[in-house]
Amino acid sequence: MFVFLYHTMEIKRSQQISHPGIVERVDALRVMVRVQSQAACGHCHAKSHCGMAESVDKLVEVETSNAETYKPGQKVEVFLKRSLGFRALALGYMLPFIILVISLFTMVWITRNEGLAALVSFGLMVPYYAALYHWREKLRKTFHFHIRPSSLLT
Repeated sequence: MFVFLYHTMEIKRSQQISHPGIVERVDALRVMVRVQSQAACGHCHAKSHCGMAESVDKLVEVETSNAETYKPGQKVEVFLKRSLGFRALALGYMLPFIILVISLFTMVWITRNEGLAALVSFGLMVPYYAALYHWREKLRKTFHFHIRPSSLLT
């Protein structure tokens, strides 16, 4: 029985993207965690595609019903389902790139003016990112981070 539970937990951990962090602030239902990306990204196979590698530290808001169990300064692990990580990669990088390339080639073909085509292509990024900003609450519910104390790490 124990082996089955351990094996199930390992499968679940392999389906997660996780980063170590330190609790900065605790509210009623939220824990603000400062994620230390350089320590987490050193051995991560997805570090070249992950936005976490772009800066030294990031503040992550984790909504949890047991927020009162965490204290400022406590070491924790923040994690997200791997499938959601790939979805974030698609929304943040791949889809805008596809829009840029298709619109650039389409506008060059229509106008025969590369400068105008480039301006229109970059201009299409404004409504795209405005739409992402408009749907940020829905995206926040979709991309839900989870937290666990570092004492549970193996």
